[in-house]
Amino acid sequence: MKLPSILMAVMLLAAPAMAQHDHDSHEHGQKSAASPQKMSLPTTLTEQTTCPISNEELEDKDTFLDYAGQRIYVCCNKCKKKAAKNPEVVAMGLYANGFQLENVQSIDPVTGEKLESKTHFHKLYNMRIYVNDEKDVAKVAADPAKYLDALAGRHAQEKCAVRGGDINPKANFTIEGMTIGQCCAGCEKKWKAEPSEMFAKLEKDHVVVEPATMKCPVMPGMNGSKKYPVTLGAKRYYLCSEKVAVMFSQDPSKYLPKWYAAQGITVDAAPANHEESGHGDHNHGSMQMNEGSDCDNTGAKTDGCSDSPKVIG
Repeated sequence: MKLPSILMAVMLLAAPAMAQHDHDSHEHGQKSAASPQKMSLPTTLTEQTTCPISNEELEDKDTFLDYAGQRIYVCCNKCKKKAAKNPEVVAMGLYANGFQLENVQSIDPVTGEKLESKTHFHKLYNMRIYVNDEKDVAKVAADPAKYLDALAGRHAQEKCAVRGGDINPKANFTIEGMTIGQCCAGCEKKWKAEPSEMFAKLEKDHVVVEPATMKCPVMPGMNGSKKYPVTLGAKRYYLCSEKVAVMFSQDPSKYLPKWYAAQGITVDAAPANHEESGHGDHNHGSMQMNEGSDCDNTGAKTDGCSDSPKVIG
């Protein structure tokens, strides 16, 4: 038998074993499928058929998680708990694998009124944000994160996370690249001592803070765009293209050190909400890209980019 034929035979014999999946494997943090070495974003999306945590085929759609008017189906309650750690990241992993999320939205996020019909919408990744008035589609397209927050029950910081007082803009500071509001300069010490705990408190209170700069975390030499937001816990990031946003969401720890370095920030340990975002135990579909090849951003200063407050390193 010629060598190519031998290799083909081995591959055919190995295929059934590779395809078999042990349902218990995802409960022990093992990846359930080999991640592709290279991929691009899908041009067409289909109805979700697999669990984003275990990668198993969905036997039914009885177990699910609703996030910002979008429904994410999972195979079991354990996977539901994992997905709930950061459903936006899980949703974007489903997008990388070609799945459209089912919209279960009932509220118009622009007006806060009941959603009358599902006619007018803005597409963000594999999610749809519906509005009653066609004119409001442009508002959502300009700042989709704002309206996802409204649907998800999140809001911008309004109170000091340390003492609960009203925010004094003159006392704002930056830590881990995020602008933090506080009532007085003294609260900064608490943040410096326990940044992970403080960000966790914001997340628990459904608060999202904005980055101090619009630099793209994947390509810090370029500005991100409000059209491509990624929210990790209490932290908001803006990326320079849709592909880059999905890539960043699946492995933020790979890119954040370079983003910090570009801003002269030193972070002693990996920031909170990055490792436990619900994507550590499964494969969303990895992406490899040539940096700079997929940004639709010119690098010009955007409306969201302002002089950075004081940086804590």
